[in-house]
Amino acid sequence: MGYAAIALAALGFAIGMVFRLQVLLMLIVLLLFFSIIFAFGSGMSISNGLLTIMALQTVVQGSYFLGLIARSVLTSHGPRHIL
Repeated sequence: MGYAAIALAALGFAIGMVFRLQVLLMLIVLLLFFSIIFAFGSGMSISNGLLTIMALQTVVQGSYFLGLIARSVLTSHGPRHIL
């Protein structure tokens, strides 16, 4: 599970560096469906499944935010819309 969190953090950071909010929203919806399928397919209880889903969403959104910050710091050529 740790390697999956690292991979999702790298994915969120890369999306934050390159894409805008619409791509994040599509990724969050897809991740929600896949994590629901994984949580209940592996026999987790409802509370553990919900915690897993919340943790994955938090990792992706937090790393996306860090990618936005990195993109805004690296592009100092004037005002740019980051969202």
